[in-house]
Amino acid sequence: MYVLMTYDVEARRTEKFKKLLRKYLGHAQYSVFSGDLSEAKLIELRRSISRLLKPGERVMEVTAANRNNVKVVHFVKSESGKGEAKRFADHSHSSDYAIL
Repeated sequence: MYVLMTYDVEARRTEKFKKLLRKYLGHAQYSVFSGDLSEAKLIELRRSISRLLKPGERVMEVTAANRNNVKVVHFVKSESGKGEAKRFADHSHSSDYAIL
């Protein structure tokens, strides 16, 4: 199953969430993580998150049956800040490898 997770926690606690999520998923951007997990590993991750969360903190999970059914688009504003943001399709999540 393809999983996308992001967190919104106190600044001093971000490292704890980053460390936990990196054990299971790839670090995509700041507090955003994604990757393939089995149902058992996802349950394990959910339990770990549940133990780590404090009131007022949030973790968002998005799941899909597989990564080929997920569309990812990045919006990027030009350096001048003028005009509409450009959209770039990202297909890196749909392959089994990444080019470094």
